[in-house]
Amino acid sequence: MSSLLSNLSQKLHFHNDQEALDIALDHFNHSDQPYNDLFEYLLILSESSHNNINVINCLIESFLQWKNQLDKNAKIPYIDENLMNDLILKKLPIKFLKNFCEIFQISKEYLIFLLRTLLHNPINSASYKHALNIIVKFHYQLEFSPNEILLPLILDTKDHLIHVYMDKNHQLEEYVLDLLNHLYENGGKKLREILSTEFNIINFNFNKKTLGKLAVRYWNAFGNEQIEKYPNLATLQHRRTLSYLINVKYCENNDEKTMSDEAWNELVEEIIQGNASLSEYFIELLVDKDDIVAVRHWMTQLNRPEHTLPYWVQRYIRTKQNNRSSTVTRNQNLTQNTSIEYYKIPLEHVQIIFIDSMSGYKRLLDRLFNVNKTEEELLLGFDCEWKPIFNNTSTSKQRLSIIQIAFSNEIFLLDVLHFFHTCDSQTIQQRLANRLFNDDHVTILCYGFQADASMLSASYPIFDEVLLSGKTLLDLSLIQIDLMNSRRNIFPYSIMQNNTTSKDKGLSELVRLCFGKTLNKSERCSNWDRRPLRHPQTLYAATDAYCLLDIYDLLHNRLQSLEYLQSFRGKKPNKIEQVIDKNDEFQTLNDVTSVL
Repeated sequence: MSSLLSNLSQKLHFHNDQEALDIALDHFNHSDQPYNDLFEYLLILSESSHNNINVINCLIESFLQWKNQLDKNAKIPYIDENLMNDLILKKLPIKFLKNFCEIFQISKEYLIFLLRTLLHNPINSASYKHALNIIVKFHYQLEFSPNEILLPLILDTKDHLIHVYMDKNHQLEEYVLDLLNHLYENGGKKLREILSTEFNIINFNFNKKTLGKLAVRYWNAFGNEQIEKYPNLATLQHRRTLSYLINVKYCENNDEKTMSDEAWNELVEEIIQGNASLSEYFIELLVDKDDIVAVRHWMTQLNRPEHTLPYWVQRYIRTKQNNRSSTVTRNQNLTQNTSIEYYKIPLEHVQIIFIDSMSGYKRLLDRLFNVNKTEEELLLGFDCEWKPIFNNTSTSKQRLSIIQIAFSNEIFLLDVLHFFHTCDSQTIQQRLANRLFNDDHVTILCYGFQADASMLSASYPIFDEVLLSGKTLLDLSLIQIDLMNSRRNIFPYSIMQNNTTSKDKGLSELVRLCFGKTLNKSERCSNWDRRPLRHPQTLYAATDAYCLLDIYDLLHNRLQSLEYLQSFRGKKPNKIEQVIDKNDEFQTLNDVTSVL
């Protein structure tokens, strides 16, 4: 290393930055060939195994000062092209490249030409990634056609590099979404045709399923689920959801239905909503399952006459004219499963009250505040329901639909989706929030409360402050884990018959441990935004809250220790997903993610 570089390195090591700049500036002032000197020094420093970032920075800053402040217009000498290109594309740190190009008058066109040569390298190679980082640094993304950078990254589903390309730039995010939306015209059936005819991409091997996941994920994350702006991506999301629902209906391996027929039908109808492409796709899925009865039913339901369907579907329908569907066998099996005995509310002693008006709400508030003075505390079962949205992103527009509050003889179902928007948040809503979550004389029984808390906060921020303390909450999932590890036999049904393993999870498993009966979860994935609620939905919502009171009473009686139970009041698990096998409310999205 030259004496100048050694001197600069020593000065910078002892933080004498200004002195180092002065030394470098003096060198360029007295040099006969300042450009050659700078280039040679940068080449030496870039090839060195040491960290010379500070020295490179000092040289470039001092050279720019020499060139600009002293108004030097020295002619730039010829420098070996290979050495120059090598320094630009491989050796010089990207952070200095802009100033380097300014100093040596490297044109934008020439730099783009050089970068194109690197883009022919494999996507996973260091040289390709280096070129992409340079392109992003110079904001050159749109100087390249989609088939040069973006499409190969998309087709190879290189998530990290696509994010590098977008660079948190809203315009580029929209550019990516526009391209994806175009690729998925007609449900993606023209994908290969578009790639070959419009972008000259032929014989590119890609995983269509993985690509669909990426497209939907980006639409949810960056498109704010804008249906009108990106209709093809919205349709793609709905197609994937319909595939999931078909999987739920036809591919369940267990005997118990996890979604009722009514809930399933409601979700299908709402997803399709007169969309001809989706109705055709859905009927095709039913044909794939060889269910002619369902095919005919949904042809009528969706107003799709036979002649409007693809020819291969028409042919299938004609071949099944005199055949019985396999659905008959499935329905017979499901009928047999209705003999399963589920946990039920004693309706002869308990009233379920749906609240969607101010008069009903005042009845709830009266019950919450007019407590018998002899009672030391108010013990409530609490749960929430919301309409499932079948994606796994933080931008999902899910909002609370129902809050269930259970007393020993009354269960209130509060229609927060519609009614709460008519209430004064600073008086009526705040009063409810304070009573439920910030009162020393109230205990809220819940199970895996993290999901409910997240939805409460997202839907009604007025709950944020009181939820932070969580002092009224008694999460039975924590008690379940503690007792299963220390006093398993406290549960009457902890031992399964024939030493089999329980298939139930979450709250349903706790109910089974206590009462030998599980919860009927077939309405869990209902459309909770639809009004009026169906009777099975009402029972499901009420049961989820009321069973918590029953569990608490049973454990209290068997433990003979109120202090033990109350010791969990206000406790929060570090990570709820580690506390219980699968949180009931999160299970839907986890299932969807694995299937889709």
